[in-house]
Amino acid sequence: MFALPGRDALIRILLACIIAVISHEIFHITAALLFKARMYDFRPTPIGIKARLRQSPKSFKKQAAIFFAGPLGNILLAMIFMNGSGFWQYLFEANLAIGIFNMLPVYPLDGSQIFIVVFYKLIGSTRTFKLIKKLSITIKVLLAATGLIQAVFFCNPSILIAALFLPTTKVLEEKMRIMKLEYLLHRKQRILKKKIYEARHIVAMDDCTLGEVIKRLDYDRFHIIYVIDKDMEIIGKINEQQVIRALETHGAVHTLSDIVSKSSQ
Repeated sequence: MFALPGRDALIRILLACIIAVISHEIFHITAALLFKARMYDFRPTPIGIKARLRQSPKSFKKQAAIFFAGPLGNILLAMIFMNGSGFWQYLFEANLAIGIFNMLPVYPLDGSQIFIVVFYKLIGSTRTFKLIKKLSITIKVLLAATGLIQAVFFCNPSILIAALFLPTTKVLEEKMRIMKLEYLLHRKQRILKKKIYEARHIVAMDDCTLGEVIKRLDYDRFHIIYVIDKDMEIIGKINEQQVIRALETHGAVHTLSDIVSKSSQ
Protein backbone atom coordinates (compact mmCIF):
# COMPACT_ATOMS: atom_id res chain seq x y z
CA MET A 1 0.00 0.00 0.00
CA PHE A 2 1.09 3.57 -0.67
CA ALA A 3 0.41 6.50 1.63
CA LEU A 4 -1.87 9.30 0.51
CA PRO A 5 -0.11 12.55 -0.43
CA GLY A 6 -0.30 15.39 2.06
CA ARG A 7 -2.91 18.14 2.02
CA ASP A 8 -0.61 20.67 0.30
CA ALA A 9 0.32 18.14 -2.38
CA LEU A 10 -3.36 17.30 -2.99
CA ILE A 11 -4.16 20.99 -3.42
CA ARG A 12 -1.33 21.37 -5.94
CA ILE A 13 -2.44 18.26 -7.83
CA LEU A 14 -6.04 19.53 -7.97
CA LEU A 15 -4.91 22.98 -9.11
CA ALA A 16 -2.71 21.44 -11.82
CA CYS A 17 -5.67 19.36 -13.04
CA ILE A 18 -7.94 22.41 -13.18
CA ILE A 19 -5.32 24.34 -15.18
CA ALA A 20 -4.90 21.39 -17.57
CA VAL A 21 -8.67 21.04 -18.11
CA ILE A 22 -9.11 24.78 -18.76
CA SER A 23 -6.12 24.72 -21.13
CA HIS A 24 -7.70 21.76 -22.91
CA GLU A 25 -10.90 23.71 -23.56
CA ILE A 26 -8.97 26.84 -24.61
CA PHE A 27 -7.24 24.82 -27.33
CA HIS A 28 -10.66 23.54 -28.50
CA ILE A 29 -12.04 27.08 -28.55
CA THR A 30 -9.01 28.42 -30.43
CA ALA A 31 -9.32 25.73 -33.10
CA ALA A 32 -13.06 26.35 -33.40
CA LEU A 33 -12.47 30.07 -33.90
CA LEU A 34 -9.78 29.39 -36.51
CA PHE A 35 -12.23 27.22 -38.47
CA LYS A 36 -15.07 29.70 -37.88
CA ALA A 37 -17.26 27.24 -35.99
CA ARG A 38 -20.04 28.85 -33.97
CA MET A 39 -19.73 28.52 -30.20
CA TYR A 40 -22.98 28.72 -28.26
CA ASP A 41 -22.24 28.21 -24.63
CA PHE A 42 -19.62 27.63 -21.97
CA ARG A 43 -20.86 25.13 -19.39
CA PRO A 44 -19.13 25.02 -15.98
CA THR A 45 -18.14 21.57 -14.72
CA PRO A 46 -16.70 20.41 -11.38
CA ILE A 47 -13.16 20.71 -12.77
CA GLY A 48 -13.34 23.45 -15.37
CA ILE A 49 -15.33 24.85 -18.29
CA LYS A 50 -16.84 22.82 -21.13
CA ALA A 51 -17.30 24.64 -24.44
CA ARG A 52 -19.93 23.32 -26.85
CA LEU A 53 -20.47 24.03 -30.54
CA ARG A 54 -23.68 25.50 -31.91
CA GLN A 55 -22.87 24.32 -35.41
CA SER A 56 -20.00 22.09 -36.52
CA PRO A 57 -18.07 22.82 -39.73
CA LYS A 58 -19.34 20.83 -42.70
CA SER A 59 -15.80 19.64 -43.42
CA PHE A 60 -14.97 16.36 -41.68
CA LYS A 61 -11.30 17.34 -41.53
CA LYS A 62 -12.10 20.58 -39.71
CA GLN A 63 -14.36 18.78 -37.23
CA ALA A 64 -11.64 16.24 -36.48
CA ALA A 65 -9.06 19.03 -36.11
CA ILE A 66 -11.23 20.86 -33.55
CA PHE A 67 -11.68 17.71 -31.45
CA PHE A 68 -7.98 16.84 -31.75
CA ALA A 69 -6.84 20.32 -30.71
CA GLY A 70 -7.65 19.79 -27.01
CA PRO A 71 -5.59 16.61 -26.42
CA LEU A 72 -2.81 17.90 -28.68
CA GLY A 73 -2.61 21.11 -26.65
CA ASN A 74 -2.30 19.12 -23.42
CA ILE A 75 0.46 16.96 -24.88
CA LEU A 76 2.36 20.05 -26.05
CA LEU A 77 2.07 21.63 -22.60
CA ALA A 78 3.25 18.36 -21.03
CA MET A 79 6.35 18.49 -23.21
CA ILE A 80 7.02 22.05 -22.05
CA PHE A 81 6.73 21.08 -18.35
CA MET A 82 8.43 17.69 -18.76
CA ASN A 83 11.74 18.48 -17.06
CA GLY A 84 10.27 20.69 -14.36
CA SER A 85 10.09 20.02 -10.64
CA GLY A 86 7.60 20.79 -7.90
CA PHE A 87 4.38 22.31 -9.25
CA TRP A 88 5.74 22.15 -12.84
CA GLN A 89 5.97 18.38 -12.43
CA TYR A 90 2.31 18.28 -11.40
CA LEU A 91 1.41 20.32 -14.50
CA PHE A 92 3.36 17.87 -16.65
CA GLU A 93 1.56 14.86 -15.19
CA ALA A 94 -1.90 16.50 -15.31
CA ASN A 95 -1.58 17.62 -18.94
CA LEU A 96 -0.14 14.28 -20.03
CA ALA A 97 -2.90 12.32 -18.27
CA ILE A 98 -5.75 14.52 -19.56
CA GLY A 99 -4.33 14.56 -23.09
CA ILE A 100 -4.00 10.77 -23.29
CA PHE A 101 -7.29 10.11 -21.47
CA ASN A 102 -9.25 12.32 -23.87
CA MET A 103 -7.93 10.41 -26.88
CA LEU A 104 -9.60 7.19 -25.73
CA PRO A 105 -12.46 6.12 -28.07
CA VAL A 106 -15.04 6.43 -25.29
CA TYR A 107 -17.99 8.79 -25.74
CA PRO A 108 -18.01 11.76 -25.12
CA LEU A 109 -14.20 12.03 -25.01
CA ASP A 110 -12.43 13.64 -27.96
CA GLY A 111 -11.12 10.29 -29.19
CA SER A 112 -14.68 9.04 -29.70
CA GLN A 113 -15.69 12.28 -31.46
CA ILE A 114 -12.77 11.90 -33.89
CA PHE A 115 -13.65 8.22 -34.36
CA ILE A 116 -17.28 9.08 -35.19
CA VAL A 117 -16.33 11.85 -37.63
CA VAL A 118 -13.86 9.62 -39.49
CA PHE A 119 -15.85 6.37 -39.60
CA TYR A 120 -19.27 8.00 -40.13
CA LYS A 121 -18.24 8.77 -43.69
CA LEU A 122 -16.31 5.54 -44.27
CA ILE A 123 -18.75 2.88 -43.04
CA GLY A 124 -22.02 4.75 -42.42
CA SER A 125 -23.82 5.82 -39.28
CA THR A 126 -25.29 2.47 -38.19
CA ARG A 127 -22.01 0.54 -38.20
CA THR A 128 -20.14 3.47 -36.67
CA PHE A 129 -22.62 3.69 -33.80
CA LYS A 130 -22.43 -0.05 -33.08
CA LEU A 131 -18.63 0.01 -33.15
CA ILE A 132 -18.16 3.06 -30.91
CA LYS A 133 -20.81 1.73 -28.52
CA LYS A 134 -18.92 -1.56 -28.10
CA LEU A 135 -15.60 0.27 -27.71
CA SER A 136 -17.07 2.64 -25.12
CA ILE A 137 -18.53 -0.15 -23.00
CA THR A 138 -15.35 -2.27 -23.20
CA ILE A 139 -13.00 0.57 -22.32
CA LYS A 140 -15.25 1.80 -19.49
CA VAL A 141 -15.14 -1.67 -17.90
CA LEU A 142 -11.33 -1.78 -18.28
CA LEU A 143 -11.01 1.73 -16.82
CA ALA A 144 -13.20 0.82 -13.85
CA ALA A 145 -11.17 -2.32 -13.18
CA THR A 146 -7.88 -0.43 -13.52
CA GLY A 147 -9.20 2.37 -11.34
CA LEU A 148 -10.25 -0.09 -8.64
CA ILE A 149 -6.77 -1.60 -8.57
CA GLN A 150 -5.22 1.88 -8.47
CA ALA A 151 -7.50 2.92 -5.60
CA VAL A 152 -6.74 -0.19 -3.52
CA PHE A 153 -2.99 -0.45 -4.04
CA PHE A 154 -1.99 3.17 -4.69
CA CYS A 155 -4.68 5.03 -2.70
CA ASN A 156 -5.50 7.02 -5.83
CA PRO A 157 -9.12 6.82 -7.04
CA SER A 158 -8.70 9.23 -9.99
CA ILE A 159 -9.17 6.67 -12.79
CA LEU A 160 -12.11 5.03 -11.01
CA ILE A 161 -13.81 8.41 -10.53
CA ALA A 162 -13.24 9.31 -14.19
CA ALA A 163 -14.74 5.99 -15.32
CA LEU A 164 -17.80 6.40 -13.09
CA PHE A 165 -18.47 9.93 -14.35
CA LEU A 166 -18.48 8.94 -18.02
CA PRO A 167 -22.08 9.04 -19.34
CA THR A 168 -24.08 6.03 -20.50
CA THR A 169 -24.55 5.03 -24.14
CA LYS A 170 -27.97 6.77 -24.18
CA VAL A 171 -26.11 10.05 -24.58
CA LEU A 172 -24.23 8.52 -27.51
CA GLU A 173 -27.51 7.45 -29.13
CA GLU A 174 -28.83 11.01 -28.92
CA LYS A 175 -25.57 12.32 -30.41
CA MET A 176 -25.83 9.94 -33.39
CA ARG A 177 -29.49 10.86 -34.02
CA ILE A 178 -28.68 14.56 -34.06
CA MET A 179 -25.60 14.04 -36.22
CA LYS A 180 -27.48 11.91 -38.73
CA LEU A 181 -30.33 14.40 -39.05
CA GLU A 182 -27.86 17.28 -39.39
CA TYR A 183 -26.09 15.63 -42.32
CA LEU A 184 -29.34 14.57 -43.95
CA LEU A 185 -30.50 18.20 -43.87
CA HIS A 186 -27.29 19.26 -45.61
CA ARG A 187 -27.47 16.54 -48.26
CA LYS A 188 -29.14 18.89 -50.77
CA GLN A 189 -26.02 21.07 -50.90
CA ARG A 190 -23.80 18.02 -51.47
CA ILE A 191 -26.01 16.70 -54.28
CA LEU A 192 -26.16 20.09 -55.98
CA LYS A 193 -22.38 20.31 -55.76
CA LYS A 194 -21.67 16.78 -57.05
CA LYS A 195 -24.66 16.67 -59.48
CA ILE A 196 -24.45 12.87 -59.50
CA TYR A 197 -25.08 11.01 -56.25
CA GLU A 198 -25.46 7.34 -55.35
CA ALA A 199 -28.94 6.14 -54.29
CA ARG A 200 -30.07 3.39 -51.96
CA HIS A 201 -33.43 1.62 -52.15
CA ILE A 202 -34.96 0.35 -48.93
CA VAL A 203 -38.28 -1.26 -47.98
CA ALA A 204 -40.25 -0.26 -44.88
CA MET A 205 -43.59 -1.29 -43.40
CA ASP A 206 -46.34 1.31 -43.57
CA ASP A 207 -46.64 1.48 -39.77
CA CYS A 208 -42.97 2.42 -39.30
CA THR A 209 -42.52 5.80 -37.65
CA LEU A 210 -40.39 8.56 -39.14
CA GLY A 211 -38.01 8.19 -36.20
CA GLU A 212 -37.46 4.51 -37.03
CA VAL A 213 -36.84 5.32 -40.70
CA ILE A 214 -34.35 8.11 -39.96
CA LYS A 215 -32.23 5.65 -37.98
CA ARG A 216 -31.79 3.53 -41.12
CA LEU A 217 -30.65 6.30 -43.44
CA ASP A 218 -26.92 6.54 -44.22
CA TYR A 219 -24.73 9.57 -44.75
CA ASP A 220 -23.49 8.76 -48.25
CA ARG A 221 -26.66 7.66 -50.07
CA PHE A 222 -29.85 9.32 -51.28
CA HIS A 223 -32.70 7.07 -50.15
CA ILE A 224 -35.77 5.93 -52.04
CA ILE A 225 -38.19 4.14 -49.73
CA TYR A 226 -40.76 1.57 -50.89
CA VAL A 227 -43.63 1.45 -48.40
CA ILE A 228 -45.35 -1.94 -48.08
CA ASP A 229 -48.38 -3.18 -46.14
CA LYS A 230 -48.80 -6.40 -44.13
CA ASP A 231 -49.62 -8.31 -47.34
CA MET A 232 -46.16 -7.30 -48.66
CA GLU A 233 -47.76 -5.14 -51.35
CA ILE A 234 -46.11 -1.87 -52.32
CA ILE A 235 -48.55 0.91 -51.43
CA GLY A 236 -46.30 3.83 -52.24
CA LYS A 237 -42.83 5.19 -52.90
CA ILE A 238 -41.30 8.18 -51.13
CA ASN A 239 -37.84 9.69 -50.83
CA GLU A 240 -35.86 10.92 -47.85
CA GLN A 241 -36.75 14.56 -48.47
CA GLN A 242 -40.43 13.73 -47.96
CA VAL A 243 -39.50 11.95 -44.72
CA ILE A 244 -37.48 14.94 -43.49
CA ARG A 245 -40.24 17.43 -44.35
CA ALA A 246 -42.82 15.27 -42.55
CA LEU A 247 -40.45 14.92 -39.58
CA GLU A 248 -40.08 18.69 -39.33
CA THR A 249 -43.86 19.19 -39.55
CA HIS A 250 -45.32 16.30 -37.58
CA GLY A 251 -42.51 14.83 -35.47
CA ALA A 252 -40.86 11.42 -35.17
CA VAL A 253 -44.06 9.50 -34.26
CA HIS A 254 -45.68 10.14 -37.65
CA THR A 255 -45.95 6.94 -39.76
CA LEU A 256 -45.07 6.24 -43.39
CA SER A 257 -48.68 5.39 -44.20
CA ASP A 258 -49.62 8.98 -43.36
CA ILE A 259 -47.04 10.33 -45.81
CA VAL A 260 -48.12 7.93 -48.55
CA SER A 261 -51.82 8.82 -48.13
CA LYS A 262 -51.07 12.55 -48.26
CA SER A 263 -48.76 12.25 -51.30
CA SER A 264 -51.43 10.32 -53.22
CA GLN A 265 -54.10 12.99 -52.65
